[in-house]
Amino acid sequence: MKPVTYNTRRKFLKGLGATAILWQIPFWQSCQQPAPVINGILPETKQKILHTVLNHLFPPTEQSPGIEQLNTIHHINVYLSDPLIDPDEQKYIINGTGWLDETSHEIFKTGFLSLNHSQQVKILKNILKTSWGESWLSRLLTLTFESLLLDPLYQVNINEAGWQWLHHIPGKPRPQKNISYPEILNRKKELTVITDLNQL
Repeated sequence: MKPVTYNTRRKFLKGLGATAILWQIPFWQSCQQPAPVINGILPETKQKILHTVLNHLFPPTEQSPGIEQLNTIHHINVYLSDPLIDPDEQKYIINGTGWLDETSHEIFKTGFLSLNHSQQVKILKNILKTSWGESWLSRLLTLTFESLLLDPLYQVNINEAGWQWLHHIPGKPRPQKNISYPEILNRKKELTVITDLNQL
């Protein structure tokens, strides 16, 4: 697997285009803000596995942000705690960490987190040849791109790190907390009937 450099990765993302990426993100998902349910959704070991995998898929460089600056793990936890997302989609992300660990035990007789860097890369190359592995890694990259492009209001893309790297100028008006996805969802739960835009 050829390492992705700053130039090639940036060209790749720019080639996709922010519009094309955002087109794949449902409105209710692109408007999320952090939920308090983290450890209850993703066990600590699985969270560490995801963190390690994401660092392989999207490592930071001197010029580009990594998953820490993008707060990608947090974004994934929000995704996993969203009640409107298909539970099977959520389970797939979680189960993938287990399948990855099983593959590690099959090949190296130990868990993925116990492997060194080159061994972990070998495991990722191995699962990339499987249908579930290719799909799982692709989904993780999509979630990473979301954390790269979403407004910092949702506690991702910290300090606009992703936007600065892509030289992206966000559209206006920017999202506001009082009309963010969680606020709208809460009003729906309260059966609030909106009859005037001033209620938003």
